[in-house]
Amino acid sequence: MAALKDKTHSHNRTRLLLIRISILLFLFAPVFALVAFKGNADTPQLVMSVIDVGQGDSILVEFPNGQDMLVDAGPRSAGPDVVSYLKKRNISRINILVATHPHEDHIGGMQDVLASFPVDKVWDSGYSHGSRTQENFLQTIKDKGIRFGMPKAGFSQMVGDTKIEVLAPVRALSGTNSDANNNSVVLRISYKQTSFLLTGDMESEERSTVSSWPKTTVLKVAHHGSRNGTDKYFLSSLSPKMAIISCARGNSYGHPHASTLSALKGAGVKIYDTEDVGTVVLSSDGKTVNVKTLGASSHSSSYGQSGDNKSKEQPAPSGEGNYIGNKNSKIFHRPGCSSLPAEKNRVYFKTRDEAISQGYRPCKRCNP
Repeated sequence: MAALKDKTHSHNRTRLLLIRISILLFLFAPVFALVAFKGNADTPQLVMSVIDVGQGDSILVEFPNGQDMLVDAGPRSAGPDVVSYLKKRNISRINILVATHPHEDHIGGMQDVLASFPVDKVWDSGYSHGSRTQENFLQTIKDKGIRFGMPKAGFSQMVGDTKIEVLAPVRALSGTNSDANNNSVVLRISYKQTSFLLTGDMESEERSTVSSWPKTTVLKVAHHGSRNGTDKYFLSSLSPKMAIISCARGNSYGHPHASTLSALKGAGVKIYDTEDVGTVVLSSDGKTVNVKTLGASSHSSSYGQSGDNKSKEQPAPSGEGNYIGNKNSKIFHRPGCSSLPAEKNRVYFKTRDEAISQGYRPCKRCNP
């Protein structure tokens, strides 16, 4: 009972922080000034870097008019590398800092970023996770007096010739397998004839709330290539030319999932996976998108040829079944999950459908 009270208190404290900094900072802080154009005025470029942070997300967007946006900052362990990469790109100020949702693999590196760069404003999902990582993030924003907002579907902003649209969240979702994921901020960035869809860790429940998905040139694949983030119907709406997957080699979640890769391959999408090619740098002149990959880093132990339409299959785990259920919680896991029950409480399933048909729910940690 005491643990439950502590958890409830933590959630309430986080929610109160969200409300306070939203009122105090978003309404009254001055609008930030435009920064000088950087680059060749004859051929302005939008440059987007999907930074290799291992099992997590961090995306740097350098707009043609000289402003810069960082979407997520990877896990805490990757914070120094995100800062280092931004400095190599000559970033001196972050005009918009986006936290798509409060999981550690997306906001863990934020403290390093906030300590290293002045930030004009923060966009946050508004979802209260109640974790210490989120509390520290919000407290730092408040302490620094950074402008703060929680944009929802329908909000848009022009940054020079580039349009940023918020497609989700449409409404607050609860009762899903991962409410934090399903309240992700989903952004569409359009520069002339090219566009980029940044999906956070959106899963099928949040995806279904968007009535119409626009065509896109580049898709940042949802939830690190999880099976519940992307399917063939979603891809048929988007018709992307290329897709970027951000994940770590050998991760315990089995990302990217074979079904996601199969759907991308079936749609003829060119795939770039940070676990194979490292950081992916996309440059758009408004008509075409050029791709450069930076190779393996400390977060990806090896890499292959970029742009391959991979058909990666996860090897079948050894043991009595491909999925392990907990008889007490009625939750099923991947064999490599850190939340596996004691042997006496285990039940084995050969397929995911078999587990679900027997009343078991998928684990939120390993996402089977």
